[in-house]
Amino acid sequence: MEKALRSLVMLFVKYKILANILIAVTVIFGLIALSNINLSFFPESKPRSIIIQVVYPGASPQEMEEGVTLKVEESIRNIAGIDEIISTSSENNANINIVTLKGYDIDEIYTEIKNAVDRINGFPLGAERPIIFKQKPQTTAQWLGLTGDVDLMTLKRVAEDIEDDLLASGVISQITIMGFPELEISINVSEVNLARYGLTFDDVTQAVRNTNRDISAGLIKTESEEVLIRSRAKQTDAQRIGDIVIRSNQDGSNLLVSDVAEVEERFAEVPFKSTMNGKTAVFIRVDKLAEEDLLTISKYIDGYVEDFNNKQSAINLEVSYDFMDMLGQRLQMLMSNGGFGLLLVLTSLGLFLSLRLSFWVAWGIPSSFLGMFIIGSFVGITLNMISLFGMILVVGILVDDGIVIVENIYSHFEKGKNPYPAAVDGTVEVMPAVFVSVSTTIVAFTPLLMLEGGMEIMFEMAVV
Repeated sequence: MEKALRSLVMLFVKYKILANILIAVTVIFGLIALSNINLSFFPESKPRSIIIQVVYPGASPQEMEEGVTLKVEESIRNIAGIDEIISTSSENNANINIVTLKGYDIDEIYTEIKNAVDRINGFPLGAERPIIFKQKPQTTAQWLGLTGDVDLMTLKRVAEDIEDDLLASGVISQITIMGFPELEISINVSEVNLARYGLTFDDVTQAVRNTNRDISAGLIKTESEEVLIRSRAKQTDAQRIGDIVIRSNQDGSNLLVSDVAEVEERFAEVPFKSTMNGKTAVFIRVDKLAEEDLLTISKYIDGYVEDFNNKQSAINLEVSYDFMDMLGQRLQMLMSNGGFGLLLVLTSLGLFLSLRLSFWVAWGIPSSFLGMFIIGSFVGITLNMISLFGMILVVGILVDDGIVIVENIYSHFEKGKNPYPAAVDGTVEVMPAVFVSVSTTIVAFTPLLMLEGGMEIMFEMAVV
């Protein structure tokens, strides 16, 4: 082992062109890799969750639990590869989050879950078809708050316009709007109108139920094509629901829902309100996928917010939290620590040993990082809070190991050896100790790679 190490060191000492080529390759390809690396707040991880959502309009949480959630859980319970099932039953909908075990193919589990749910034939009559999808690997990039001296419905519509603008940018692909109750179509039937037209409440209900729905009537097969027969009459607009015909009169006129009831689109009457700076607010969460860059998203949104506020007077858009700010602070800490370390190395070693030796010790810091970026570009790492913490941690280790090797080389030089033998003997003598030192650090932090689970940041929002 020592003989092979000595031969390797002698090769670079004897043929300096090899060392110069290695330095040039490290600098060029390291800078290229650094320019192409994405920024993310947390390390990107492969998704292991499958989500099942079922909507049942008008159902209470208990009805959702008994009629939907328990049936779904029972159908998928024995599927191999499921680690945990987290279910939430709330008014009008059920959400089942299935966490898969590491090592299982999530695509195969998804297919088995979908087949199992499709076999369920005991859902309530009014329940909609289950929606099953795999969770995308994404992390939060920014939170935006929309406030103004307008009603909540206007804020919601403006937030949807902002969503369309951001999605059309080509930079952002994942946006969630929140901060308001769910929308619902309210049909307020008047008893006076029912008596006037000789109707009952069930007549209005039956008219809406029979008319406002999608119906499949099969298909017609010919030699050249298949024709799907389907009536698509389901409406979500208040005005169109008001135009539903309850009955046709003898004079040829139609009695509409809007003639006997007030139809309006409004927020559900639930105790929910979100505020920011004391004003009613709607929040926009911007997420990023693994292939998207946090810095690019942050710059684009900052410019969009500035342009939006310049055009609006009654509504204000504000970045309430930007993950790039915290990541930027960590980057600043890395650069300041690295720069301060370089300065200390150049100063201390230049005074006590040699300025030339101090330069090569200092070069060990950027060269190590550039080499890491080259390797990282092949495995898909990102600059995130965890990787930056590791870089900050190893700055001191790099300086310490460089000083140990250089000081030992200089001690051999002081004993009267020529520079080349001193470089070889000094390096080979301490290299095993340096290798063991670095290896123990790697072994000590390796268990962190085995940790499982998600990383979350808790936000404090003014919710009344």
